[in-house]
Amino acid sequence: MLATYLELWRREPILRRILLTSLLADISFGALVPFVNFYLSDELKAPPHVTGFAFAGYLAVETLLKAPFGALSDRWGRKTVMLLGLVIAVTATLLLGFVRSHHAVMFLFPLTGVGFAAFFPTIAALVADYAPEEHRGGMMGILNLSYLMGLGVSAALGFLLHHQAGTYRHAFFVTASLLATAIILVILLLPSEKGKVLTETKTKPHFSLRPRFVRLPALSRPVFILATIFAISQFAASMQVPVIVPYAKQVLRLTDLELGLGIALGAGALALIAVPVGRISDDIGRETALRLALASAIAALATFPFARSIFLLSGLGLLIGFAWLLAFPAALALVSEVVTEQERGAAVGLIYGGQGLGAIVGAPFGGIIAELAMRIFSSKALGLRIPFVIGAFALSIAFLMTFWLSYELSRRPIEVEEQE
Repeated sequence: MLATYLELWRREPILRRILLTSLLADISFGALVPFVNFYLSDELKAPPHVTGFAFAGYLAVETLLKAPFGALSDRWGRKTVMLLGLVIAVTATLLLGFVRSHHAVMFLFPLTGVGFAAFFPTIAALVADYAPEEHRGGMMGILNLSYLMGLGVSAALGFLLHHQAGTYRHAFFVTASLLATAIILVILLLPSEKGKVLTETKTKPHFSLRPRFVRLPALSRPVFILATIFAISQFAASMQVPVIVPYAKQVLRLTDLELGLGIALGAGALALIAVPVGRISDDIGRETALRLALASAIAALATFPFARSIFLLSGLGLLIGFAWLLAFPAALALVSEVVTEQERGAAVGLIYGGQGLGAIVGAPFGGIIAELAMRIFSSKALGLRIPFVIGAFALSIAFLMTFWLSYELSRRPIEVEEQE
């Protein structure tokens, strides 16, 4: 495993710069989202509907703007759009630390979503720009590594600040400082040439039995199918958000310590294997990797409601994590290979947008379904299990859609080799 990281680190030095920049943004994102919730609820004593509108606005803005910002990065360059997003995010985050009105927070928090909507799809497109196709899945895996590391650091940092200062406001100033540092790193470390990518470098041709297909525009049927697969998958995952903690505590009788320790260990284990798992799609193919990821997630979600052993539950949680680590780089690598290089940012943004749409719909749907099942069957345990079963069914639909995706991709015209 260590050899995998060292090999990729030596062969693709730009990864070090991208990972460092992405990590700072992920720490900021991981700190900002939960602590806005705590700040509204605990300190400003905002009514629940204000918190709900703030998060709904954030998710809506982020979902709707990812594809447009991805398209802008195709025109203006990746660096320009990343800087624009970070400047918006740092400005809104700084203002969050000064305001004392929950209505102001309800406006400023979605504004940070505008910044993150510009940054995250664009840095993913940047990785695709500089990744050779045969190694693109592994290189995309660094985004998962950054995300998991960022979540772990941000949670510890935020709670430490709150414990020392007794307020969540300081977390906003620290977050703004991290985002400002990310701006400096983008300016100093990341390439600024618009449209200049390493994947366009001419290499010595090699014999391959695989035909080369004509590239597609971002607004094409295969891209929409892939975005829909991700929307359904995120819908299934987000359905579990309202029920996973009550299920763990009330049905499985896990303590806060056991739950927190399990999440921390699981995140750490997944971070260690993020890049090696991402490389699997380089070896077995993108579409096969997507099917393997979805099949693993289906098996885990379908088994979860019937598991009783803490070891089995931990294994199922890791299996779901493995599915996510495998699917996300495979999808981003696939879409970057299918579309034209001039529209890669827009296509990546569509995948991110589909994922965001699934999150918006899935979380409230999971909560509503759980409450409805509790009333109908007069059983809290059964109500908390239902979202897992429905989630597995939704993932099965996404799994079947991968065959439709393969069919559409196979219908692309084949490139005609130019005679020298």
